[in-house]
Amino acid sequence: MFITFSFLIVTGVIASLFYLNFAREKSNQWSFQRVNQCRQLLILIRQHRALTHSQLSIQDGNNNDIKQLHVDIEQCLIKLREQSGTLTGPEVRVLQDKTYRIMANWSEFTVAKNQIEHGKLIRQAMFLIDDIMIKWLVDSRHDAIASDYHHHWQKVLDTLEVLTRFRISIPETVTPQGKQRFRHYAIMLSRKVNQLSLICPLTIADNDQYGILQHLKRWENGTDIEEPQDELYALSLEISYLIFTIYDQILYEICEEIYLPLESPQQVEKKPAM
Repeated sequence: MFITFSFLIVTGVIASLFYLNFAREKSNQWSFQRVNQCRQLLILIRQHRALTHSQLSIQDGNNNDIKQLHVDIEQCLIKLREQSGTLTGPEVRVLQDKTYRIMANWSEFTVAKNQIEHGKLIRQAMFLIDDIMIKWLVDSRHDAIASDYHHHWQKVLDTLEVLTRFRISIPETVTPQGKQRFRHYAIMLSRKVNQLSLICPLTIADNDQYGILQHLKRWENGTDIEEPQDELYALSLEISYLIFTIYDQILYEICEEIYLPLESPQQVEKKPAM
């Protein structure tokens, strides 16, 4: 009788451990897939911003490319909706509505409004990733990692906010007041990117092939702004790529530590999404 009772207890404990392990694996897989899908959406939105900017500013955009990008974005949103649970379903629906609104109305935007609206959409997608990551980390009892991640995420978000203002000020460089405003944001951006470099120093060293930090530093030191606007915007693309490479590296390292590595940034994004 005692042996039978002991056997039942051991069997129950083993069954409970298997169930908990199964539930943990399912939760990890669900969160992992959603982070991957959100990453892909973020890249597509940035590509949409770049193509529509070219179309609005210099009429140098292929409408067929934009139409195909709309198809890719819609498919990505559908997959994200299918993966969403009750906690993030409303956020995904709001993101979907805002994305469709921009895809339908971008041709009526000014260049500045196009940057602002896409910037808001990108931040919305990043907030969704943040919600997923924080819940995943807390549920898996990685509170210290969650705190570090959110701190780094906030620095990335702050840098992107300054980058948007930097971009909006580019058309204003035709006037002395506009140049002063541009220099102000260039200095702020230089300091923000320098702060990010402390998070992923190797990522900055490997990806700053065009001397972005040095370029921003020149304006901080008082060098005249002589570059044409298309070159300034091209510089902002490189800065954007650098910031998102750092952000992607943060996600990659955390996912690798707690579950599985995400696809490498090179596999997800072959070239700057801008």
